Amino acid sequence: MSEITYRNATVADIPGMLALWRHFWQPHHYEVNLRKKIETDPDLAYVAECEGKIIGTIIGGFDGWWAWIYRVAVHPDYQRRGIGTHLVEEMHRRLEARGADAICAVVAPQNEGILALLAHFGYGERGYRIYARHGGRVPM
Repeated sequence: MSEITYRNATVADIPGMLALWRHFWQPHHYEVNLRKKIETDPDLAYVAECEGKIIGTIIGGFDGWWAWIYRVAVHPDYQRRGIGTHLVEEMHRRLEARGADAICAVVAPQNEGILALLAHFGYGERGYRIYARHGGRVPM
């Protein structure tokens, strides 16, 4: 098996990240902001790569109070090899270095794989409901 490397995402990675995400999610209008995210918080857009192909992603966010992880994804051909675990561990380290003492995750309730991964780290449903407004753009 080829070596898997981990690094901050770059703008050049956007097509590969979006291609990976299509395995799991439909396109969303907010994906156009990925470039801005990578340019603004390069250490909070983290990828796994193998043979030049993006095979894993995680996006973090921290506003000084709340920390979040999003878009935890590992290509189906590479799952169950510890890649997701590494991505989450590293993003925890990065968010905690910024001062986060609690981290929330955005996960679709039917995504059993990610829910199981996050349960390994002590995540659990807290009973909150997330309400979102999308500035008059097409809803999610």
